[in-house]
Amino acid sequence: MQDRWWEKKAEEIQQFVDTKNYKQFFSALKIVYGSLKPTTTLLLSSDGDTLIKDKKGISNKWKEHFSQLLNRPSSVDQRAFDQIPQNRTIEQLDVPPSIEEVQKVIKQMSAGKAPGKDRIPTEVYKVLNGKVLQAFHIVLTSIWEEEDMPPELRDAFIIALYKNKGAQVACDNYRGISLLSTAGKILTCVILNRLLSSVSEQNLPESQCGFRPDCSTIDMVFMVRQMQEKCLEQNLSLYIVFIDLTKAFDTVNRDALWVILSKLGCPAKFVKLIQLFHVDMTGEVLSGGETSDRFNISNGVKQGCVLAPVLFNLFFTQVLRHAVMDLDLGVYIKYRLDGSLFDLRRLTAKTKTTERLILEALFADDCALMAHQENHLQTIVDRFSTTTKLFGLTISLSKTEVLFQPAAGRPMNQPCITINGTQLSNVNTFKYLGSTIANDGSLDHEINARIQKAKGLRTGSL
Repeated sequence: MQDRWWEKKAEEIQQFVDTKNYKQFFSALKIVYGSLKPTTTLLLSSDGDTLIKDKKGISNKWKEHFSQLLNRPSSVDQRAFDQIPQNRTIEQLDVPPSIEEVQKVIKQMSAGKAPGKDRIPTEVYKVLNGKVLQAFHIVLTSIWEEEDMPPELRDAFIIALYKNKGAQVACDNYRGISLLSTAGKILTCVILNRLLSSVSEQNLPESQCGFRPDCSTIDMVFMVRQMQEKCLEQNLSLYIVFIDLTKAFDTVNRDALWVILSKLGCPAKFVKLIQLFHVDMTGEVLSGGETSDRFNISNGVKQGCVLAPVLFNLFFTQVLRHAVMDLDLGVYIKYRLDGSLFDLRRLTAKTKTTERLILEALFADDCALMAHQENHLQTIVDRFSTTTKLFGLTISLSKTEVLFQPAAGRPMNQPCITINGTQLSNVNTFKYLGSTIANDGSLDHEINARIQKAKGLRTGSL
């Protein structure tokens, strides 16, 4: 009886996930685990010696942490822009949004989301019609035409979410999420739709699957596993380095981002509108029922804003293009598209094939670089390291790791891949986008990890 209840509940929860009904998904989880009781997380002081326990002290610590993180000085070498071609300016992006465009955006927005400082939820805007909708449309178009952003639509409440890695008392192990005004979200969604249709899809590489329509982590996990499988089939070695960028979203140089958007064809007003959501922005941290003092935010793209992933992807694409320019190293694959998938004769044919260079697998800032030879991977890493510095980004040497899958019958000689003289760690398994990649190309580690998670669910220990 108990097993049947668990099976039925698991099927129900899975159905909510499959249909992207996340509100019902979390409601079902609450039935299984019970409601979470709000707690105040203790934090380490700046000297790392004492625990801060009082709410006011914790609030001040969060303010100090995010104020430092989101105001880190960064600079971009002017040479970084020289290799970016100037695209044709897309003048229609400057046209103020129509009332139909605003209505479409409101319909697209999900209900049940946390509102910003004004406390007005999405549900209020979903029932706007008639003269009230017209008045709201006039407000948005006046912002667009006059290029004057009310602080209420720009500023953010910031909440800290634990990354489930590292000590919970360390601020660095949390991700700051911005809670923004719903009215501001509506305007950013108008901008987002235009970016996606006119700029993003025309400039992002096929290897970038982060926050794009009809793409997910599944695509990149499948791609990496296919690389492993094909290398084993062809008796080739495979070297993969999993790059970790330090606070990637929070350290994007904004001045560089505006230049890149202009280079990609965004007209001046359109870029200015995106700037208005970032320039002179302030934040307040919500923690344990306390609100911190306000502080300025001068760097990065704000996580929690719908624009942030797309803006980061466009920025990071230029980093990658600069790094691999004129580089012919990586993993070459040959394929053909005609005939049946199971026609073995055609699969082994030498003619009518297409050759493709695979060098990277991307999901936003999660980056995997690969090659058949150790010296080739070192060259790729050197180029990537130099370019990230050029664009003001930083590679975390302690979290960047190398996985080596040897060809059959060849010894497991661990590679020596370095960045600025520091050797990167070699690993036998790596947790890539939630899936365990092993250096023998098998799924054993991944299956065992899934079994342990399932056991944890049954015992309530997760």
